[in-house]
Amino acid sequence: MMERQEAWEQTPPWQLLDCFAAALLELRDNGQIARFNQAWVELMDRPGAQRNLMDYVHHEDRSLWRQALIELRRRPETTFSQRLRFVHPSGELRWFDVSLKRVGQGFYLVAGDVTVHKRREIALQASQRSSVSLLDSMPGLIYRGRNNRDWTMEFVSAGCLRLTGYPPERLVDNHEFTYNSLILEQDADYVWREVQYALSRQEPFELRYRIRCADGTIKPVWEKGVGIYADTREVLGIEGAIFEADL
Repeated sequence: MMERQEAWEQTPPWQLLDCFAAALLELRDNGQIARFNQAWVELMDRPGAQRNLMDYVHHEDRSLWRQALIELRRRPETTFSQRLRFVHPSGELRWFDVSLKRVGQGFYLVAGDVTVHKRREIALQASQRSSVSLLDSMPGLIYRGRNNRDWTMEFVSAGCLRLTGYPPERLVDNHEFTYNSLILEQDADYVWREVQYALSRQEPFELRYRIRCADGTIKPVWEKGVGIYADTREVLGIEGAIFEADL
């Protein structure tokens, strides 16, 4: 144990930083790379002599990087923390969470690679956009809402406008103008009763009733939906689709 400690103490200070998984760099006042640890080499390759960190920063993030250097020169007691895009010498785009600190006449930078996480996030967003686009292309109203007498909506597809004459955002999380206010008063109790009966049996529900549209016309609709349940069988909400029905 003592031999290991002595070896650690005898190691040059900068070489000790090769023990860290995060990329660590020392930058000169102009942003030029003075020193770097092995983690940076593994992530972005070994920089050539006189290489400036700006050379790695994506062109759309360079103004943000320049502003960070200017701000830290003016206020050295602060720290710049931001997610920036870097371009690997091979041309591959990577994302880093960086933290930059002014020290003396230079800077110290810590960079954590979040590329895998960011790519998953982008893929999920693309998938969600695709799903929403698909729902919005449906001729009917696709919804997810709460199981209350107002039928408060949490999500409503674009088909709401064609079906009811109201834009979808008019119904989402609105406690004054709710979907229940569109249902004819004569049909409201029937809708509530049938949905609650189906939910109590954890079965899908299928209904036909009438709504009053934005232009005042009465429209018959057909709705099919299901409950959303917790493991305890508690009803968390409902989701389904509503289409214009034949008379």
